[in-house]
Amino acid sequence: MINRQLIRIKTVQLVYADMQANRPLYEAEGEMTEAVESSWKLYNFLLALVVKVTEWRHLQIEAGRTKYIPTDEERMPNLRFVNNRVAKLIADDAKVLTYCDEHNLTSDFDTDLYRALWEQIEELPLYQSYMGGTKSPSFDEDKALWVEILNTVFPNCPRLDETLESRDIFWNDDLAVILSYVVKAVQRMKETDVTVHLAKMFATDTDRKFAQELYHLTLDHIHEYIPMINDVASNWESERMAMMDKVIMATAITELLYFADIPVRITLNEYIELAKHYSSPNSARFVNGILDRLVGKMREEGKIIKP
Repeated sequence: MINRQLIRIKTVQLVYADMQANRPLYEAEGEMTEAVESSWKLYNFLLALVVKVTEWRHLQIEAGRTKYIPTDEERMPNLRFVNNRVAKLIADDAKVLTYCDEHNLTSDFDTDLYRALWEQIEELPLYQSYMGGTKSPSFDEDKALWVEILNTVFPNCPRLDETLESRDIFWNDDLAVILSYVVKAVQRMKETDVTVHLAKMFATDTDRKFAQELYHLTLDHIHEYIPMINDVASNWESERMAMMDKVIMATAITELLYFADIPVRITLNEYIELAKHYSSPNSARFVNGILDRLVGKMREEGKIIKP
């Protein structure tokens, strides 16, 4: 699950925080491990939220049934949503819920959050057609509903944003990327499954090593990289450069110099995309121009020999 795209994001976030706090490298030990574990916790939290929202809705239905004078709808409720097999598979498998319990991620039953999500779910056209069907939904229809909820409700729920921000400073920034992995986990589910096929924390040991080395090498050498950036940005005063732009370019320089297996063009594309999302509106073009000049200069000096 923790792929190189997310590792680059984490490295830029951490180096930026370290530079702002003026923390030396020895104080940063373990930060990348904690940041990666934070993303893994968010992955499990979002999967558990599928179960928690379903459980909350089931409690609402049962409360309606036990009213002194229930309405016809309360006496004979539509159970399609609470019987959705995606939520049941996650709950029955238990790995996700156990992990969340062990790390105190879902210890409180957050009624306000579940209600806020539910109110947005109810407005979805797909939910309304799903609930209005005359036949029992297929497993593919169960999956399609939760994919729609994850893609449209979870990224646009202010109450969920508040919850994520209160639990971990990185969770809001990670939400879009981690949600894409949660969607993939749901899409991979089969009706015959007895376990949830979760992504691994790291796809390979090489990626685990890449995470540690990219972060530590960038933090160790960033004060060498800043003058390099300033030298090629001759028409741009250093103090006018956004610190985030400097960090993005410094991390790119580390990757260009120390990771021979990653082609130059891939590195440039990745960090230009990071600049679009994590810096100012004009940063992508600026970062692109500076990195292009740096690559040319480092090739001339023999520091870069890879394609």
